Amino acid sequence: GRAKAGFASFVPPLKSNVRLMKEDHLVAAVQFAELAREFSNWVEQTMLAEEHEVSVARWLARLHAAALALPEVDSGYCDGLPEIQDAHFQAARANVAWFSGMYYRECFDPDPLLADEPVLGDVGDDLLDTYQDIKRGLLHFDRSEPIEALWFWSFNHQIHWGRHAVGAMYALQCLTRRDHE
Repeated sequence: GRAKAGFASFVPPLKSNVRLMKEDHLVAAVQFAELAREFSNWVEQTMLAEEHEVSVARWLARLHAAALALPEVDSGYCDGLPEIQDAHFQAARANVAWFSGMYYRECFDPDPLLADEPVLGDVGDDLLDTYQDIKRGLLHFDRSEPIEALWFWSFNHQIHWGRHAVGAMYALQCLTRRDHE
């Protein structure tokens, strides 16, 4: 199937395995790719600072909510991670630098029956890791690999960038509230 008419402009040339893809999965890939592209461009082009705390939290919340709605797909992909262009990565790293060193405590497993000691999280590291996972999924999508993009975004949301996004949102909520009291 093809994406619905409104999404056609966002769909790159498709590989043959996409013909086997359910239409709703393709629509989900196109919608998340649009959000991923907007977020990636924002991080790469905006020097983030204190006045962006709310915008950062909103972006992370939008990405997290959208990832929770992604369909489950299987991917036979095994060619490794797409590489982010160094200029894009360096721009993103420079643009999130203000948040580096904004530390907070967290436990990796919140189960109260475990004796996990709190560790330090870093909002800047959370933003950069989230950016990298979102961007790599977008690179899959742009290489006409929407199934791999969906799988990458969803799987890495479960095991990596989702924890970073939620940790950063929680830290921003607590730290900014405390700073403004």
